[in-house]
Amino acid sequence: MRRLTAGPDLIVQPAILYRSAPEPLQRAAADLGLHPVAARVLAQRAAAAGVEPAALLGHRLADLDHPGGLPDIDAAAARIVRAIRGGEVIGLATDHDVDGVTAHALLYRALVEHFGHPAARLQHYIGLRLMEGYGLSDSLCDRVLAAEPVPTLIITADMGSSDAPRIGRLAAAGIDVIVTDHHGLPDAGVPESALACVTPLQADIAYPDACIAGVMVAWLLMCHTRNAMIEAGALGTDAPGLGRLLDYVALGTVADCVSLSRSINNRRVLKAGLKLIEAETRPCWQAFAAMRRERAAPLLASDLAFGLGPRINATGRLDDAMEAVRFLLADSWQEATDRGALLTRMNEGRKGIERRLQQAGMAQARALVNAGRAGLALHFADGHPGVHGIVASRLVEAFGRPTVCCSPVVNRDDLLTGSCRSVPGFDVGAALRTIDADAPGMLHRFGGHAGAAGLTFAAADFDRFAALFDDVVKAQFDTEALGPKRYLDGELTPAEIDLDLVDGLAALEPFGREFEPPLFSAAFVVTDAKPMGVDGSHWRLSLQPNLEAVWFNAGRDCPVNLDVPLRLLFRPEANWWNGRRRLQLLIEGIEP
Repeated sequence: MRRLTAGPDLIVQPAILYRSAPEPLQRAAADLGLHPVAARVLAQRAAAAGVEPAALLGHRLADLDHPGGLPDIDAAAARIVRAIRGGEVIGLATDHDVDGVTAHALLYRALVEHFGHPAARLQHYIGLRLMEGYGLSDSLCDRVLAAEPVPTLIITADMGSSDAPRIGRLAAAGIDVIVTDHHGLPDAGVPESALACVTPLQADIAYPDACIAGVMVAWLLMCHTRNAMIEAGALGTDAPGLGRLLDYVALGTVADCVSLSRSINNRRVLKAGLKLIEAETRPCWQAFAAMRRERAAPLLASDLAFGLGPRINATGRLDDAMEAVRFLLADSWQEATDRGALLTRMNEGRKGIERRLQQAGMAQARALVNAGRAGLALHFADGHPGVHGIVASRLVEAFGRPTVCCSPVVNRDDLLTGSCRSVPGFDVGAALRTIDADAPGMLHRFGGHAGAAGLTFAAADFDRFAALFDDVVKAQFDTEALGPKRYLDGELTPAEIDLDLVDGLAALEPFGREFEPPLFSAAFVVTDAKPMGVDGSHWRLSLQPNLEAVWFNAGRDCPVNLDVPLRLLFRPEANWWNGRRRLQLLIEGIEP
């Protein structure tokens, strides 16, 4: 293990770990005809995921796992068919993040455009993050019950598994609830009052993939419903399939950071959806293309993760996520452009709040690490619930410890709401379930999955919660083993770094969580360094021999010494400008 020297924003120096793969996997990857470096990277990703290398390259939609293995999906589809045939009022209730927003748009298009349900017979419900919190809240249920007319069926997406009391309220009012979700189930199991609970996380089910996003669960239910409609004679056998909705599935999948290695299904739908988005099949994708710096560059999963995803998330974090749904459903280029501009403005506001809280969080987290905490629970008296998750992610990256960021619920100083983010190998959703078992009643509401979760509890219990969270982390990890880590895919010589390498690595796309873009090290001499950006915190470097590099957020002081040998950590990429591309290295650190 080696230590990494990096930019000034890193509080704890990350440890460098080199990926590896057993010889049989290396041979299997080499037999696929890839660039030699790409074959090595693929073998290493396959080893980590426990799959064969060829499986990570297979993108045939025909090989998707059949949705019939999902629990309650037959009952759910039959109830939706009955609602459509009877002209019932159907309510769509989804989470406010990208996963929920894309599922909302997908459900609308499936029901209205594919199944012929009148748009006027749909009602839309997304919780207001700042006022109503996560999930199917009591406030959101109040809105459902006050509607005119009251819907007879509610379909959730990306939420509902942990909302049994609220589902019970709706059921008592005569409203059937179909839950579609991908979050962890509480110890009590599925909500008993729900008519159906379609989730890949129930025990002992036939569906083999627990890593799919909420939007994909919703898509699979709609595919199953289409088949049920055909069987019932409500659709013709030649009715269009729902593959054209995979653009929404792709965006929600990559933005929700589900696994792109342990789930081959995720890789398949993401690859297919990227093609639809790149083809600009909807006005929203035309507007998104205009947001990108260089339209000639191929569309990558990272463009969704870092370009469009944050814009959509910002609306739900700061205001009303239905604005993002309207962007995805825009009927014209002008409408999509106008709504996209609103999303961009909201995202700029989010960035300012995030910078303020991240600065305060770094100081808090450093003190907790120095005090020996393994699980970090932070309290922001003047925080903003809409950016908790982003700030927690930044702190996880900096300190390599599971982190919870909390602040008061709007207009309720006696309650705290928090967002949790985790490190590989630690299930933060399960951690909250453990805390709830150890301290019954302390957590008012909670839910989530391995990588992310949310919760609400009394402000007076913050210190107690922080200690319990630390205990749960320490029960699994030795504190000394925690800390930020960088995983390298090997060392290269400058002569190996060219556009052929970039093209070879591109054959492995899409990259994302658990299938990260490769990171290499190589020896260089930096001959020149020039600051970039408004505040001069980004740097353009000239490397010997004859290579260009950029280092973002490296600080206002030059991050390297000139004219001396050093080893840089980098990702090779193609930099596009005016329809042309050239080789560029994206620097991520210095290795002694």
